[in-house]
Amino acid sequence: MFPTLSLAAATTPSGDPTLKPGLDPASVTPGTLGFLSTLFIVVLVILLIRDMTRRIRRVRYAAEVQQTRTQREMQSTSESLPAESGERPDPLPGADATDPPVPGGKHGPNNR
Repeated sequence: MFPTLSLAAATTPSGDPTLKPGLDPASVTPGTLGFLSTLFIVVLVILLIRDMTRRIRRVRYAAEVQQTRTQREMQSTSESLPAESGERPDPLPGADATDPPVPGGKHGPNNR
């Protein structure tokens, strides 16, 4: 099926830790260029993670502000409407009257 894969699986590494003849130990190591490229990748990943964290935090806070605005608008409209039936409408669609609203939604900062 895969002759090269079966060949690689069939060969066993030798237990001898020495290099093959003709190889210099300095030519086998990654050297300065390998270190610098690894350092560059590590710094890049750290900067990307920090940027992603800021963006997620910004989106979360914007959603929290939007939710607060929506709740205030719903409260102001419910207070300005005449109470014909004596019932107060739900502040959010699908919200239960016994459950207080959670700041930040289900993915908010206080919901861990």
